[in-house]
Amino acid sequence: MAATRQIYLGVLLLLAVAASTTSGAAAFGLPRGLRPGHCASVFRTYDTVSPFMTGNTTAIHLGNTKSCVAGYGGRLDPHTAYQFCIPSWVVFTDNGTLVGEAAMNHAAVRPGTAVSGFKRLLGIRQDGSIGLVLDPDSLVGRMYNEMVKREAELVPYHFTEQLGRCGIEMEIEEGNLKRFLPEDVASILVAELKRMAEAHLGREIRYAVVTVPGHFNGVQRSSLVMEAAQWRGGFRTAKLVDEQVAAAAGYRLHEKRGDRKVILVFHLGGRTCHATKFRFKDGSGHLLDEHHDAYLGGDDFTGRVVDYFVELIEEKHHRDIRGDEGTLRKLRAECERAKKLLSDREGVLMNIGSVLGEGADIYEELTRAKFEELNRDLMERGMEIVETVVMEGAPTSQMQSRKDAIDEVILVGGSVRIPMVGQLLEDYFNGRGLIRDEDAVIRGAALLSRPESARYVEECYYGGVSGPLWLAK
Repeated sequence: MAATRQIYLGVLLLLAVAASTTSGAAAFGLPRGLRPGHCASVFRTYDTVSPFMTGNTTAIHLGNTKSCVAGYGGRLDPHTAYQFCIPSWVVFTDNGTLVGEAAMNHAAVRPGTAVSGFKRLLGIRQDGSIGLVLDPDSLVGRMYNEMVKREAELVPYHFTEQLGRCGIEMEIEEGNLKRFLPEDVASILVAELKRMAEAHLGREIRYAVVTVPGHFNGVQRSSLVMEAAQWRGGFRTAKLVDEQVAAAAGYRLHEKRGDRKVILVFHLGGRTCHATKFRFKDGSGHLLDEHHDAYLGGDDFTGRVVDYFVELIEEKHHRDIRGDEGTLRKLRAECERAKKLLSDREGVLMNIGSVLGEGADIYEELTRAKFEELNRDLMERGMEIVETVVMEGAPTSQMQSRKDAIDEVILVGGSVRIPMVGQLLEDYFNGRGLIRDEDAVIRGAALLSRPESARYVEECYYGGVSGPLWLAK
């Protein structure tokens, strides 16, 4: 009798679920308009029928300069949050691999053995195309071929073809060449972040939510999620979420409080800049516009300061250090330190004596005003990206109404801490309040890794044609 009652209740439950999914408005957060069987509407693993469980899932965010892992599931309280970040550096040596801080420190001594900023190369062929064989004379072909050429000018290693894709070749020791793919570097970082989270929790983590840039296509998404996170990174299953959606989720704008709001996420990191405008409808993200610059970020700001001090040192101290790689590395490290301090100070003393290796104490001041003067045009380039997305091709007569139509502006990435960046954006939006949070992406991804947020995470990353979560406006 009890068994019959259980079966009866089960049938009623199934009928209720069927009714709720076939009539009326879609449940909040469930993607609509996707072909049955193409994408699951609920975030499920491949080997079970339930969402990822708290404590068994973590969020991964790989950046060009910093990578993070975050999630929930403390030893005593499953709702306790954790977060760890490391520099996005990997070093290959004859004795093994260094990751994070150790790799970055090693790079200061032997830069030719270190890799960072690899994210831009994921899914790229050696001819510059993204996962597809493009006509090298076409507009898209020329654009991506130019990108690979420019990347080659910025890094101390060489690019070569490997498995039909853009591979990296570097000399580990004299005469010892090592070849690998950007996906190999990404998987090493993923594995290290996974190890850190497992050490904190004291147990294995099987599943991951991985953030991806909104402009990544299906091939690039597969490179990051399937290859880097699952096949090589050690996770049984990994799902993805667009970085912009994760940033909004960090402030729970993916829930009902953010429904129908127009959100602009501006990301200015160490090496890239992009702006995305979208809205949530019933919890599903819908893209309005996006624009990005793969070569604009904090490293460019630091480079301007380095160039300034190279000329200053030659003029005042009669030393030309342009061909001295060791001294230039020291100067860049000192300029990077000063740039970060200027976010909270009006001026910083630079220890030029230590840079030049001279015993005497030689100091030069870098003021915030000088830093802004050196980088104003670069920051204004970032503002042009914002305006492109805000306007969506509309005439300038509609500029104010387009600005007013945006409900939330979220600033993410390490370089949004620069005061002038925030000031330019505040001025552009007529003094309105902005959300400035460089960790919004990883924090939002951690929230989306919880079972109750399963419906917001995209499964449609596989294949060469799948795009972002917001396929339709």
